[in-house]
Amino acid sequence: MDPTRPGPSQGDAAPPPPPPPPSPALSPPPGEAAPAAAPFRKSGLAFFAVLLLLYGPGILAQQLHPAAGLAWSEVFVFLLPAFAAALGSNLRPVPYLGLGRPAGVPLALAALAGAAGFLVANALMFAWVEVLPPRITELFDVGRLFDTPGAERYAIAAAAALLAPVCEEIAFRGYLQRTVAIRRGPAAGLAAGTIFFALLHLDPVRLPALLLQGLLFGWLALRSGNTWNAVAAHAMNNALAAGAALAGAGSGADEAAASPAAGQMVATLVTGGVALALLLRAFRNATPPPPPAAAALERRDPVQPSLRFRLARLPQGIWATASLGMTLLAALALVVALGGGRHPPPAAPPGPAPTVPAP
Repeated sequence: MDPTRPGPSQGDAAPPPPPPPPSPALSPPPGEAAPAAAPFRKSGLAFFAVLLLLYGPGILAQQLHPAAGLAWSEVFVFLLPAFAAALGSNLRPVPYLGLGRPAGVPLALAALAGAAGFLVANALMFAWVEVLPPRITELFDVGRLFDTPGAERYAIAAAAALLAPVCEEIAFRGYLQRTVAIRRGPAAGLAAGTIFFALLHLDPVRLPALLLQGLLFGWLALRSGNTWNAVAAHAMNNALAAGAALAGAGSGADEAAASPAAGQMVATLVTGGVALALLLRAFRNATPPPPPAAAALERRDPVQPSLRFRLARLPQGIWATASLGMTLLAALALVVALGGGRHPPPAAPPGPAPTVPAP
């Protein structure tokens, strides 16, 4: 045995192995933002609560002046909160709210689906009215919105057909439905957007029609990943409803059409249902499967991984717009108080145009 070579009991123990290199999965690739520090915890219910808080000022605006109040409600009760919620959460609003450029064919099919849905919704509403007490139908007669002078009547129709679909769909389908879908899945998002859309109107007469319309608009947005398709269907529905209301305002057409024959109601339901089914099938074939809802989570500031809502993140434009809204509401109230306007009869709550039968 070589005396110069230490045995196992001689010398120091072997050094420990070096620590393994950090896993590449824990570090973001070069050029990409760090992952979020916490899971996505946005609440669709909290957003709905905000809409409820703004519901009172919206009704007040419509009480002061139907046309101007309807426009105020759409912009400041629905549109502004949706953009504020996205921007205050460090999210880019265009992708998160589904406002990318839509394809032409699906957009046209969505508009036609809105027309078919209008027929089905009205047939359901007529059947529902038959079981409601007459007092309820009179109390929630949204057709009174159009019992105004000619110019104001057309202004209400324009706001209902053009402004309301954009503002409401961005709020309910763009923000609320997507937010719930990211946390709970697409089916839960569709259900939440549909139910909240119908409930916010507080209108038992139109409830079946609102549920059907909300389901239709939500599915179009969900299938395509684009809110503009829901806007197209909503705009077509509201345009038909407003046109029918304008044609029947002051002529007694609403009373004559209040109780259609059962055969006519069934024919409308079947015709509209078949057309709607065919159009939805064509829409599905014309749109590729949408990306996951979470794909819309694009941060405005990639350096800040948190998506928690913070007032400090709101840009000055949001604050300025909110201040403008409060100023306009105060000015409208002042004009009415000084006699420059009139106090109209109770108006419909902020929401879609009245769902009325075509003449």
